[in-house]
Amino acid sequence: MIFENEFEKQKHDMIGIAQRENNNKRNYLFVNRFQAKHIPVSPSKALNLFQKLGEKVYCDYKNKKTTMIGFAETATAIASAIAIHCPDDVYYIHTSRESLPSKYNVVEFKEEHSHATQQILYCKNPEEMLYQSEKILFIEDEITTGKTILNFIDALQKKGVHAEFGACSIVNSMSKQHKHIFDEKNISLYALLNWNESISDKLFLDNTIVNEKVKKELPNTVHYRTVYTKINARLGCSAKEYQKFCIDLAEQIYDMICQNNVESILLLGTEECMYPAIFAGEYIEKKGICKTVKTHSTTRSPIVPRVQMQYPIFNRSSFESLYEKGRKTYLYNLQKYDTVIIVTDAENYNKAGEQQLLQALKSYGNENIIIINWRYQ
Repeated sequence: MIFENEFEKQKHDMIGIAQRENNNKRNYLFVNRFQAKHIPVSPSKALNLFQKLGEKVYCDYKNKKTTMIGFAETATAIASAIAIHCPDDVYYIHTSRESLPSKYNVVEFKEEHSHATQQILYCKNPEEMLYQSEKILFIEDEITTGKTILNFIDALQKKGVHAEFGACSIVNSMSKQHKHIFDEKNISLYALLNWNESISDKLFLDNTIVNEKVKKELPNTVHYRTVYTKINARLGCSAKEYQKFCIDLAEQIYDMICQNNVESILLLGTEECMYPAIFAGEYIEKKGICKTVKTHSTTRSPIVPRVQMQYPIFNRSSFESLYEKGRKTYLYNLQKYDTVIIVTDAENYNKAGEQQLLQALKSYGNENIIIINWRYQ
């Protein structure tokens, strides 16, 4: 009850309602100001939120062979943090919309309300990480109907996975009828915040839409660094091993900037690659070398920016993905920083997308950019 009371008080500070662009299935989404996805935030604040959710779960997973699964792309950082800080070492995987070798493809399922409906679970060792698991926990940022999770469970069970299933999220806005389905199927539910307020269809009428800033100039300084990792969370891994490589990444980033006189810094993740940037940001924040440290990430989710009191998204930049030519991605609520560090794990690196992202950063006055390619080997 402590958790619900704590976050109930912050509900409207934390959660904003924004308009999805060209989505007839659901025209709104919850935008969490503390989650480090769409809106820049202190990395410590984001990780504290994730760990609070984890604390609601851990007692039911103690001494159990467990796999925790995060949903791409928005919940990958939440799930990483919960798995890593679990008192017991657990397996961690996140779903993906990227194309990996088909031999690792375990199941495909639909996230029907999303801008990109297809989700794939890859796994390099499904026998150990899925078929032998006693418990499987799905981790989301928000659960509205639970249909995506039910689709996922159904797909896994058809493949012969028969663990106990649970689901946790920062926000749960399920109706009593939808929760009843989970109860009938013995699927445990955990949430920091239950949202029971109705969303008006007229919420986004008669407001001014913000146009994107478009400049073709590039920042003055762009540096590149490749950092190697042996962990790929899209294929499944030990959560504690994943943390070791995140620490190594953070230390290398810190070494690159610790001698510079930097007042403000942004750690920017890319699409599904969120947690490494947030973790590195917290590492730098704790070192105390910068007055302001913020983090968020690029996303495939198209959201309409508006001029409106309490509306969470006030500017937008769009550009090609670093992961794939022709894929449109977005960055919201950009500001000016002394240094921007982009952390990406894009393998088939799209140089055109990089140039467009750099132009977007330049449009808001960012002149000093470091691009870290976190390369799986």
